Amino acid sequence: MTTDKQEKVGKDVGDYQRVPSVEKTPLSEGNFDKMEAEKVPVKDTHMNNEMVGTSKVESRGSWGSQVDFLLACIGYAVGLGNIWRFPYLCYRNGGGAFLIPYFLMMVIVGMPLFFMELAFGQYAREGPITIWKAAPLFKGIGYAMVCISGIVTVYYNLVLAWALFFFFKSFTKDLPWKGCENIWNTDACGYANGTIGINSDNETVLISNISTIPAEEYWKKEVLQVSPGIDDMGSMRWQLAACLFLAWVIVYCCIFKGVKSSGKVVYFTATFPYVVLTILLIRGLTLEGAWDGIYFYLKPNWETLKDAKVWNDAATQIFYSLGPAWGGILTFASFNKFHHNCYRDALVVPLINCFTSFYAGFVVFSTLGFMSYKTGIPIQNVSTTGPDLVFITYPEAIAQMPVAPLWAFLFFFMLFLVGLDTQFGMSETFICGIVDEFPKYLRPHKSLFSLAVCVMCFLLGLPLCMEGGIYVFELINWYCCWLSLMLVGMFECLVIGWIYGADRLLSNTREMIGFMPSIWALYKASWCFLTPVVIACIAGFSMWQYSPVTYGSYVYPGWAECIGWILTFSSLVPIPVMMVYQYFYYGEGDTRLERISSLLKPTSDWEKGDGIEVSDDDYVMKSVNSNGLPDPAPV
Repeated sequence: MTTDKQEKVGKDVGDYQRVPSVEKTPLSEGNFDKMEAEKVPVKDTHMNNEMVGTSKVESRGSWGSQVDFLLACIGYAVGLGNIWRFPYLCYRNGGGAFLIPYFLMMVIVGMPLFFMELAFGQYAREGPITIWKAAPLFKGIGYAMVCISGIVTVYYNLVLAWALFFFFKSFTKDLPWKGCENIWNTDACGYANGTIGINSDNETVLISNISTIPAEEYWKKEVLQVSPGIDDMGSMRWQLAACLFLAWVIVYCCIFKGVKSSGKVVYFTATFPYVVLTILLIRGLTLEGAWDGIYFYLKPNWETLKDAKVWNDAATQIFYSLGPAWGGILTFASFNKFHHNCYRDALVVPLINCFTSFYAGFVVFSTLGFMSYKTGIPIQNVSTTGPDLVFITYPEAIAQMPVAPLWAFLFFFMLFLVGLDTQFGMSETFICGIVDEFPKYLRPHKSLFSLAVCVMCFLLGLPLCMEGGIYVFELINWYCCWLSLMLVGMFECLVIGWIYGADRLLSNTREMIGFMPSIWALYKASWCFLTPVVIACIAGFSMWQYSPVTYGSYVYPGWAECIGWILTFSSLVPIPVMMVYQYFYYGEGDTRLERISSLLKPTSDWEKGDGIEVSDDDYVMKSVNSNGLPDPAPV
């Protein structure tokens, strides 16, 4: 059913079209002339994608409102890492002092990179694969993004299955991980006595004959029933498999209509976690020992700023938290209206993401302070990161609280919602990337294709539900999105900054939002120099500090490590493969140089403006000077 606006556009389809952006016009520090708004008539044409009713925007779908998109981006960026990684990094890297490199990296790396993907995706309105018609030689970058998101989609949903398992186990009078009287407990179960000693490195350590707390034994011996190693996968944990199935059912119900369905779900999934975090924080601050935990979290150690590892950790956390190079930001932005103010979103989302990380730290460490007070274990011995924090340490702390099942219910429900939004983004990236690559065959059946993807991912995830599944999980988590993701991000930045052109993208941005971002110089410097250099430093530092995959004290066999490296490079293989394919099948010219040069330019349909809805109220800004760029303006 067409709207009045669509009918109007259909009548006037020959009247207006998008002004092609200025190609590779140099940016200068000043001398911007005044701008004038004018409607630019189209030369006699009847081919605006043939009919507006079948335009690219309508066929791909679009966000119902600007709030839909903003909440989806917030939900995608704010993931499990904000809860189980940032607080630990902050404590380990100097407490409050860590906030300096963290926020600095957000400004010079995170915000420009996030804005680059938002603007690029919104202008093209293409999936992460087909968007590379902007520089066809590098189409493999899109395939690499889809590969990484596809692999992570398989194992990331296992975390949601774990959260559902704990969520259902919270519906009881006494939490099952409280105490050592259960059938799965061993003689080693109990609480440390708090005796402190000094090791050979002059470090304070805990001396105790008791090795495991009740929540740890529940996690490893009841939930996972961990096998001796990866070469012994054991039997299927059918309870986990059922939770994984339910998680995929929920994911499919939220994404089966694309952004039209997920755009409504995020109103709850992206906002309710903040309600739960606030409730848990208020409860945590009323517990004994809570302020000791917060002091431990924020106590600044300024000497750590001299350590390169601290700056590397800050940049790494920003890079992984905001989610560039996964393809999710490009995908979400591709469903925006053409004149949506993506510049504003590129400022708001990173700030909210960083605030959430900082805020979650208070929730985590107020509770850990209480746990330390109750058990006598020093805070430095209970603070940890990753799944151990949310499935061992935090559940143990909750078990010590009055009305423990209520707090467990809220915590694991919040954990599930936080992970669900990220799963939306990665699933949509994979689905949208493939559908846009084969629109003739898949777009009319996108819901059915989404179902097929969810079923396939569920089946691939079943081995992770076995007794040895945790070893496979750690192997994939260790290798699949480590080096490959950083290299994809660096290639993306270099291609957009230098091949497509930072000036061209800024001109595209001006065309969309009607003004030049006031900090365009920072963006250009970041895209062309700062961000690629920082990513290269992160990758180099990570390689220098590389250690083989482990799970606790378990050391993986050599063949497993080889599989891990294959996972790392499997996502990168499409880049050179597609270069060769594009060269032989789509390169134009008589010489090799001409063929390569033809693939470094946007394709002929890149700037046709297909599918843009316009009306008498819409207008574009046309420069009256040679720069083709308007005066810098605020948001």
